[in-house]
Formats: sequence, C-alpha cells, structure tokens
Amino acid sequence: MPSALKLLRPKQWIKNAFVFAPLFFAHQFTDIHSWYITLAAALSFLSVSCVVYIGNDLRDVHEDRRHPVKCNRPLAAGTISTAQAALLAGIAAVIGIFLLTLLPAQCTAIAAIYVLLNGSYTLYLKRIAIIDVFFIAFCYVLRVLMGCYALAVTVSPWIILTTFLLALFLGFGKRYHELGIENYIQYKPNLQHYNRDLLDRLVTICGGATLITYAIYTAEIAHQSGKVNIVYTVAFVAFGLFRYLQSIYVYKEGGEPENILLKDKLQLANIAAWLITTLWIISW
Repeated sequence: MPSALKLLRPKQWIKNAFVFAPLFFAHQFTDIHSWYITLAAALSFLSVSCVVYIGNDLRDVHEDRRHPVKCNRPLAAGTISTAQAALLAGIAAVIGIFLLTLLPAQCTAIAAIYVLLNGSYTLYLKRIAIIDVFFIAFCYVLRVLMGCYALAVTVSPWIILTTFLLALFLGFGKRYHELGIENYIQYKPNLQHYNRDLLDRLVTICGGATLITYAIYTAEIAHQSGKVNIVYTVAFVAFGLFRYLQSIYVYKEGGEPENILLKDKLQLANIAAWLITTLWIISW
C-alpha cells in the first residue's frame, strides 16, 4: 500500500486546489451545494491526473532511475510491478469516469483534453524546451476551468492569466533547479536547451508578470464591487513569490514546488493569511 500510494504522487494533489478557485472568486463559497460540486470536480481531476502520473512513470522508468530523487519512485525502485501499476491506473480511471458523469459535459471535455495533452507531453512535448513548461502551465489553467464549468460560472480572465503565469514561474524555477543536478542534463533533452542566464530571465519575467496580473485582478474587483481593501492582498502574493525566489536562489530548492510549499511554514502561514484575508474582504 505505501508503494501504491506513493505511485499516485499524493504531494502533487495539492495542485488540484486550483479547481476550487472559481468557488471563491465567484462568491459561492457559502453555498454547500457548490462545495459538493467543486469537490466532485476536484476528485475527478485528481483521479484522471493519477492515471496520467502512472502512465508517465511507466514511460520514464529508465530515465527516473538516473535521477537522484525520482529513482525512489515505486516503478523506478522496483517496489511495485508494471502489472500492479496498470491495475491501479484502471481503478483510478473508473473512479474518475464515474465522478465525471455527475458533472456537466464540459468537465468531461476538460478531462479528455488533459489526458490527450499529457499523452503528447509524455511522448514528445516534454523534450522541447520552453514548450515543456508552457504545457505544465496550461494544465494548471485546465484545473481552474474545470471548477468554472462545474459551477457554470465565468471567472475573470485576469485570474486565468495569473494562474498561467504563476505556473510558468514555478515551472521555470523547477528547470533552474534541475540544471544543478549533476549529470542529469544528459538524460533530459529539454534541459540541454536551457542555461542559467535564460532561466534567470524567464523566472524574473514570469514572477513580475504574475504579480502585475494579480494586482490588476484586485483592482477589477475593487472597481466592480467597491471592496477596495482587496488590493492589500497583493502584499501576500508578493511575499509568496519573493519567498519562492529565495528558495530557488538561496536554499537551492525548487525541484518539486509542492515539497517547498508543504515544508515551508512561513510560506504556508502566508497562504493561510492571504486566504483568510481575501475571504473576509469578499464576504464583508
């Protein structure tokens, strides 16, 4: 069971929090029915993503064995067999399909697009520099859209842009970290077309753009609703971005963004403060 759970990458489940974004920004977080629908959407996306994770591990098992961290993944380490992994993927697929039948048809389309794009990513796109990170960012946007279609709401394009740019920021930060792994670049074709100078600039551009788009989004909310205090939440976003930059450049982390988030108490406290403050301002 530990190997089976590890194969599903539970630390990456945190990404599905983006499915809940429309619930908050569409002001439906006090509606119990909306919570049920969003939870079903998040669990369906989680199930589908688990199938993708298993497929990716099956495809990259030989490459993962050369990675100092990924070599500990169940398939690469040999703690779970290919047949067991395939069975687990089948179970996750059945759960995901069942949950999707409870949601609008657009959610099924989003899940199908996610699976098709991940198949393309695993087979080819992950080997093309810059496109590899754009793909990852687009998957974050799909999570937000899943929440939108589940609730049948329209979310501001500014929050979509913020999500996309934030994911680019995290993705290029991850590539920066991977460049520092000894002898790993020769086994990962896309890394051969990056260097530290390029990634420095890409991380800086995406971080700045994320902060600007979020600031514009808060200004839009302030203009439409009169809740001008929402602009003060920009400070939390700025701190979160700067803290992550510190993790990349000072602490030499960034290979797994979700690990940084889960173990950085200061970052967790900042996110909690942003969430509580935002909900309080929107509510009152």
